[in-house]
Amino acid sequence: MDLENMDFEDKYDLILDPRTSGDILRELAEIGDREILPHLAEHHNTPEDVLRHLAKDVNVYIRAGVARNTSTPDDVLRDLIKDWDDLVRKDVAENTSSSIKTIITLFEYEKSPKNPSARVILALYQNKNLPYVAKVIIETLFREML
Repeated sequence: MDLENMDFEDKYDLILDPRTSGDILRELAEIGDREILPHLAEHHNTPEDVLRHLAKDVNVYIRAGVARNTSTPDDVLRDLIKDWDDLVRKDVAENTSSSIKTIITLFEYEKSPKNPSARVILALYQNKNLPYVAKVIIETLFREML
């Protein structure tokens, strides 16, 4: 399969297919098509090493895709907690694979700045893994954001 010479639609179709192998996804990542990478970052078969690399990309939508991916290792999700863009942090909060430790760490990070992100606070509040005591703190400190 000549991935490098495929047009966008064919590459995109591969990424949409849940059966696409990690090897094909790795090849697509190596091609580096900037339009494809945000979608590739979300694919559940994207290899861990590729996700780790994409988590450091300058493009916020690529990092957000990694944050949304339920196959992203928890240590990578914890690194994304300190992302400057609240879209990425919100996606970590919404990721059903985020561990309780990651969710609590994000909660601590988010309540520390003077201007916490309303969408991250809301996503945390709605996360079923957030401990009850943290929900009560959110209700107390950030009632206007809910």
